[in-house]
Amino acid sequence: MKNPGHRWSGVPIVLGILLLSQCSPYAGKSVLHFFFDGVPDADSTLAASEEPSGALTDSTGVGELAMSEPGGSVHYPYEGDACALCHDEQSLGTMVEPQPGLCYICHEDLGKTYTTLHGPVAGGYCTACHEPHRSKNEKLLRWTGEALCFYCHQEKRIKGLETHQGLEGMVCTDCHNPHGGEDRYIFQ
Repeated sequence: MKNPGHRWSGVPIVLGILLLSQCSPYAGKSVLHFFFDGVPDADSTLAASEEPSGALTDSTGVGELAMSEPGGSVHYPYEGDACALCHDEQSLGTMVEPQPGLCYICHEDLGKTYTTLHGPVAGGYCTACHEPHRSKNEKLLRWTGEALCFYCHQEKRIKGLETHQGLEGMVCTDCHNPHGGEDRYIFQ
């Protein structure tokens, strides 16, 4: 009879190699290349990519795009090369604190401002709507207008509500505060 754990006997070795290869951001690239496709070279420059929605995505902080697109925005720590305000440089760039606490180090604690918080704010997911480094859009938004809201909310259902009839040409934030408010509908 075969030992059922035999097929897993190499897993600790592979995990050990992967963990040891991560002691520096550059040290283990050849090991990672062996096990995984798509690992970027240590000296490569990762170009920023654009999501279909038009939001600039460049979470690596390196890219060939200008620091700010016309009409766009750059997060001030990123623009000032103050990465350590958000990233723990001693721990391979992990965050110094999880969201939303990380954001509240510099920005207003919205939980103290509003009685009712919008879902992503209440859940502490600032980056659901805002890019952490830079965006083609104002206020570091991932999307603009209705596209921002309809990324999560069902457009057909929302536009089908009687209260939303005859509001063509308006955007959600004309009436609703994207962060919070004093009632469940987060009216402005």
